Amino acid sequence: MIEMGDEQLSKVTGQALLQMNKVIGDDLDNGTQGVTFYTAGLDALLDLNLNIEKLQLGCGGVNGVGCDLDIDNFSLGCITNSSGNCITLSPAPGTNQKVGAVNEGPQAGMEDFSIERPFFQFAIKNDDTKTLREVVGIRLGGENVSGPLSFGSLNSFSGYLNGEADVFLRGETDVAATCTSPDTCPNAGGRTRYSDASAFLGLNDGNVLNLGIYRIFYRNLTIDYGGQSRENIAAEVFGNRVTQVPIEGLALADLVDDVVDDVSINRICALRISGSCSFIIGDGLANALLPLLKGGVGDYIKGQLANGLNITPGELNDYVLPYNLKNIHQLDVATELFGLSFQKESIRYPGYKRAMAAGWSMYAPDAFNLVIDDKVSNFVQGIAGSSNARDGNIVGLPAPYRNCWGSARFC
Repeated sequence: MIEMGDEQLSKVTGQALLQMNKVIGDDLDNGTQGVTFYTAGLDALLDLNLNIEKLQLGCGGVNGVGCDLDIDNFSLGCITNSSGNCITLSPAPGTNQKVGAVNEGPQAGMEDFSIERPFFQFAIKNDDTKTLREVVGIRLGGENVSGPLSFGSLNSFSGYLNGEADVFLRGETDVAATCTSPDTCPNAGGRTRYSDASAFLGLNDGNVLNLGIYRIFYRNLTIDYGGQSRENIAAEVFGNRVTQVPIEGLALADLVDDVVDDVSINRICALRISGSCSFIIGDGLANALLPLLKGGVGDYIKGQLANGLNITPGELNDYVLPYNLKNIHQLDVATELFGLSFQKESIRYPGYKRAMAAGWSMYAPDAFNLVIDDKVSNFVQGIAGSSNARDGNIVGLPAPYRNCWGSARFC
């Protein structure tokens, strides 16, 4: 090392490695009012590829028994195929995990979890009073954070996580209104007469229409209908030690009405009072009966959905569908706001939509997409025939990304 004089130093220019910034909170975009935020960061790019078998933060302490963040098999980064896409692990046995867009295959490279200009941000209360100045929060983040992140199991979450939910219900033809096999239709009297139907809604049998000497039952008809969708439904969760994300705005009753409005009869048989199927109604008469049939089919579907969700049909439109965070295994991060923080009290950091509660928190905006894509018949059966939907498991999502190179044991 050689000492440099003032004249020599005056001829040297450069960029400092350490960057500093100060933001005064205003209860708007600059964070909590009354708090000053000091940022100390590095003018550097941090590329991470790591696996943590058990990540637990904020255990015990101010929030009591348990952990603010409790994640099994936490990974930053992924292994990619020859096209540079992250490889998804095969679904774990005994789970509802789905096959990913890129399933297990030849590994060709790695994609990092990148933090551009990583920083520590200190939340200071009473910054203008030397004797009362207090650090009430510390945030770890970056000016831009991007890359794949995955969880084996997200057992407990604190902070803010949001994304979108999309529902795609696919149309079908020649669908039996009731059911066919003893496993799904133990009441033999309610089984459809059309065992060759393309699908089975699984509705309870009933008298749809009474024409005097002729009666029409759900078991004696098949129907056609088109698809419906609900897209870009906001889904967000925030708070301390939460385990489910609430999905609002599905408007299930309206969704059923939209499906039923497109119903047409495919096959139908009218029963005589004696119980015999005396004739098959033609298309013209069958479709003339549609206004009556649509109302009956719609009411039955709503009733079955409501029964499966333990609510009344009148509550379907306002029903908030719970979804277990344990089902979310992949996050694709691309934001300047992602970060981890710990705070003494509720603090909203600059740019954050929500305040972070006391303890440890993770902030991950626009991080996931929940897609329900299925036939109408499967959707109805899935809700009416099991408790999965009301228990928070209406559909599985792809398994975690692969992040082990070669034969490494832990991913």
